[in-house]
Amino acid sequence: MQDLDELTEALYACISFGKGGQPDLEKLKTFFYKGGRLINNVAAQPQEFTVDQFVDVVAEQVKNGKLEAFSEREVSSKTEVFGKVAHRFSTYEARFDPSSAAPFSVGVNSIQFIKVNGHWLISSMVWDDETA
Repeated sequence: MQDLDELTEALYACISFGKGGQPDLEKLKTFFYKGGRLINNVAAQPQEFTVDQFVDVVAEQVKNGKLEAFSEREVSSKTEVFGKVAHRFSTYEARFDPSSAAPFSVGVNSIQFIKVNGHWLISSMVWDDETA
């Protein structure tokens, strides 16, 4: 379980960055199994991305100034493991200013992992935010 905890912590760390900084998007790519998917299910229709597409979207938002800083952290989780597959419900808080007291978003990342050659990788991640 420690490996999954560390991978999840590293996932959040590489997408979080302060003003003037950059997310570590190249590192993010290394956490996913080939063909991995990310699905944002916050809007009326799901937005599905390959890892490369997701990285490109985030990089463009940082480049054009739409995303100047971002912080997301896990506040609780539930993980189930069976052999070489695992699933984690990861409750998160997201902030545009890491020092902000209140998050702009709270939600759940549903992360699926597979163990390949002794190492855990993410096969897919789907998220949704709490609604009022």
